[in-house]
Amino acid sequence: MKKYSRIAFTFVIVSMLMSLVSCAAFGGAMNGAMGDSMGGSYGDGGYGGALGPSGPSSDKGYGDDSMAEAPESDGSEGPLGERPPEEENVYLPSGMITAGAWNDNDNYADWLNLFSQGEESNGKFFNYTVPGNSWGYNSLKRIKVNVTCGEAAVVGASVVATDEQGKTLFSAVSDAQGNAYLFTDAESGKITVTSGDGTAEATFDKDNRELTVNLDKCDTKREVIEIMLVVDVTGSMGDEIGFLKAELADVINKISANNIGATIKLAMLFYRDTDDSVPFDYYDFTDVTTEAGLKSQQAALDNQWASGGGDYPEAVDEALEMAVSKQWSTGATTKIIFHVLDAPAHDGNKYATKLVNATKTAAEKGIRICPIICSGAADVTEYTMREAAIYTGGTFVFVTDDSGIGGSHHDPGLPNATIELLNSLMVRLVNGYHTGDFAAPIYWKQDPNLNNK
Repeated sequence: MKKYSRIAFTFVIVSMLMSLVSCAAFGGAMNGAMGDSMGGSYGDGGYGGALGPSGPSSDKGYGDDSMAEAPESDGSEGPLGERPPEEENVYLPSGMITAGAWNDNDNYADWLNLFSQGEESNGKFFNYTVPGNSWGYNSLKRIKVNVTCGEAAVVGASVVATDEQGKTLFSAVSDAQGNAYLFTDAESGKITVTSGDGTAEATFDKDNRELTVNLDKCDTKREVIEIMLVVDVTGSMGDEIGFLKAELADVINKISANNIGATIKLAMLFYRDTDDSVPFDYYDFTDVTTEAGLKSQQAALDNQWASGGGDYPEAVDEALEMAVSKQWSTGATTKIIFHVLDAPAHDGNKYATKLVNATKTAAEKGIRICPIICSGAADVTEYTMREAAIYTGGTFVFVTDDSGIGGSHHDPGLPNATIELLNSLMVRLVNGYHTGDFAAPIYWKQDPNLNNK
């Protein structure tokens, strides 16, 4: 949990020509314990981004206190923590959060360079290869398998790598482009691909790690899109929670409009840390292509708020473990987790093991993890979330300072990434994972949606 101080308000009273003009108060909740207080194992940079400064309110303003009746959550005591006083709400222009996206599987050579060792300097993530500082991920030995059926890409095929003794090394599921990514140190072994009644085998070795496997029979894609929001709702996450409240319906409606006939199901998992009285709050998959379903999930989201204080790490490992264990569909459907956070899991073997195992489970089920790192996340958050994305064939997303909203955000140093409106970026990713056709990103200042904000 991230420690933050109470929101401070400054009132300015100006006297002019016997009229009293009151200036509206604004401010941001700041996390305490920055920089050095994070501990050496957590890399550089402060954490926790402030809930301000506030901007002009709008009909979609952040912190809107109007709440529909929220559905009961699945197996929890309800929304997390005490609701802050109404005056602590923060109003910001809706839809204005900016972000970049980066797919490390599409830029795999660049990814490997981040772990390189050089005479003058090492790669950015080299320290995570050092024994005792590793989280247990190992994405430096990859097998890429493209699955086809005739000339068509196969989505939803199970792709399993085994060693010479038949032990499973890694399991993945092909995406809408037919690609599956497996990670193992083994220098040789077998690949088994299954889709419906179709099955085929291939072998890999240290010199042959990019394969095409053709099936004579396969399942077809189902028009089902499952999205889960896994959201850190601790004190520094006000901007991002406000964004989700304001933009959820618009994002879902745009996805639906771009995928006519598809059923879109939404689940939401909110978390803080295990020391909180109610660390998790879950709302199960609901069909949000219906008005009632979308209204129900919107009400549950509107009933969340950012609060809490404590140390830097959060219950990231437990949240992800819980998320992948839910009732996801089977077969050739589109499954995505948007994990919105600004802090990593706790350091230590038991937390790291749980985090890596949950990531592998997501890969095995075909769930694409698309982390969205937010205000002030440090290098360790970037590292672990990029590993989660690359393991599952997902996309790494990072919120930026371009729009001027919120506190300072962590810069992952990806100059070739286009800065987009987060709303448009999320829609683009879902459409891409469902159809296999990823639209080109639109620079945020040129996005036509900007005129509607």
